[in-house]
Amino acid sequence: MESDADQPVLAIDLGGTQIRTALVTPDRQVVARRAEPTRDDRGVDAVIDHIGRLATETREEAVSAGYAPAVGVGISSPGPLDPWRGIVVAPPNLVGWRDVPLREAIAGSLGLPTFLERDTNVAARAEWRYGAARDTRDLVYITVSTGIGGAAVIDGRPLTGPGGTAGEFGHLVVDLDGPRCGCGGIGHVEAIASGTGLARAGAELVRRGEAPILAARAPDPDLVEAVDVARAADDGDAACRELLERAWVAIGAMCASIVNALNPEVIVMGGGIAEHHPRLYEVARAELVRRALPILVDRVRIVPAALGPDVSLIGALPIVTERIGDPRYDGSHRPQTAAQGGASRP
Repeated sequence: MESDADQPVLAIDLGGTQIRTALVTPDRQVVARRAEPTRDDRGVDAVIDHIGRLATETREEAVSAGYAPAVGVGISSPGPLDPWRGIVVAPPNLVGWRDVPLREAIAGSLGLPTFLERDTNVAARAEWRYGAARDTRDLVYITVSTGIGGAAVIDGRPLTGPGGTAGEFGHLVVDLDGPRCGCGGIGHVEAIASGTGLARAGAELVRRGEAPILAARAPDPDLVEAVDVARAADDGDAACRELLERAWVAIGAMCASIVNALNPEVIVMGGGIAEHHPRLYEVARAELVRRALPILVDRVRIVPAALGPDVSLIGALPIVTERIGDPRYDGSHRPQTAAQGGASRP
């Protein structure tokens, strides 16, 4: 008889800009893909319906192609969220999402065991099991994209925290007087170095008339995107080059704080911005050397993610197969914290 680990899973990747679905086989083939804009401006219910439709289309195509039926559903979502009850709590990059019972909604729509996890935890699990951090016991995963997120595995155990939100490294403070983050905090690395932060800073440059090449590309400040800033920098816009350099320094400062606190063997860096800007690694490493304890610097590597844009889809495989049958994830209760009289569990 086949075990759950020998069957495919349905993977759902809910992002601030895109919803993706696919069937992931036990040998990590990613098939029957769907990808469409998230359009969170339509409201929470519309997005949930959209997710259900795409996942249903993926399942039907996979069955028609002869693949075994999915044993369960893994949802990768921006955090913070509660993975035990399956609730999306308050993601800064999804408008209007507050305490949304996403696991319950998708499980009801698809009729399969469904598990919700923060996108960076899903990606970290994938890189740990199959990618750039394979065979390590202490790692940190960072994604640099629309936002900046993170996750960690310490001594072979995913670091979750009592509320399931440990590892929000994008909200480390790297500038005491820096810009306000989408979460409301001040000086967070996400506010400086994410796609959203770069777009916001680029728009201010255009408004002040300080980035002529960027202004020629995107004359309306309200329409400036991070890619416009990057291309203007490539075309010689000095202000945009300084903006990017400041972003890479901020990421390096974040890495130094992480290394000082957690002493990982490897920092795996993924996400669209990290993938397309190799100088990020050079600057981040230099800042790490400059800011972290020397004995820790010598023991850590910063490496690019190995699984590319499929990382949040492939990561659904261990999320589902390791949690099926685990009562902690059936929505009926959550682990106790030490303050509540019990030990927190991963």
